[in-house]
Amino acid sequence: MDTALELKICIDSGEQFSDKEILDKLQKSELVAELTSYLPEKPLPLVWRLICISEIPFSNKLDYTKKLIDLIYKKLATPFGFSLSGDEKMFLPCYNAMIVSALCRLDRANDQQVRKAVEWINTNQPMQKGIKVEIPNFNFDKYGGCFKNTPCYIGLAKSVFALRDYKEQTNETKYDKKLKKGTKYILDHNFFKRLSKNEPITKHITDISFPETYHLNAVELLRFANKTDLLSDKNSADLINHINKKQNKDGKWKNNFNYKADGYVIFDKDKKESEWTTHIIKQALTK
Repeated sequence: MDTALELKICIDSGEQFSDKEILDKLQKSELVAELTSYLPEKPLPLVWRLICISEIPFSNKLDYTKKLIDLIYKKLATPFGFSLSGDEKMFLPCYNAMIVSALCRLDRANDQQVRKAVEWINTNQPMQKGIKVEIPNFNFDKYGGCFKNTPCYIGLAKSVFALRDYKEQTNETKYDKKLKKGTKYILDHNFFKRLSKNEPITKHITDISFPETYHLNAVELLRFANKTDLLSDKNSADLINHINKKQNKDGKWKNNFNYKADGYVIFDKDKKESEWTTHIIKQALTK
């Protein structure tokens, strides 16, 4: 087992470590070595690397992570949030939200850049159908349509996750109304089902996969349900049943989708079982 996962399991069980012990485990981690092997320059690889390294406990203590965040702020931060182009041209709600969540995990929720991105979500992200969003110089139809009569479910869900992660780090209640509305929308859809046909909303939404990508998946949804104490809600039952059915005879889970992109690192290399994913799922289901 990689020492970064050992650290996460111990931290999640309530154990405490000194800074020296933490850095020792991070320095011995083959996964951390892979994640810090180079610093991406292009926008998308920067995003994937940020998301991946944000899942490593205490990775905010690494010099590499500080340099990575500096690059994100230099290239992707704008007055209205995070954009792949650094301006309005390639602003996508799902990416803005994923970057917010990653930075919150890295203890940067109070940074001005993060606050601006969260404010954009609160002001502009629709959490229901029938809301028309038109902002000068933004082209939300370029990538399939973020804000049609029915908002893109991926962008909506990830924006809700971002609001929740931000609140967890700051204890601010300013965005509770938006968070509550978005959470209700997710619950109304039983987390992953279309209202009309009772089938998966997107192609990858039922996948077992970690770390996250722009594809919304079942592990992300389970983590959110756990964080918001919704696992006992009747509308969570289908999601829990789906994930339990994916468990193998040894009581573990295997990723059934591995994203491939520059900057993105697959945590679990074993094709038979996924230790990181199994820990995250078990932690949620046995809370």
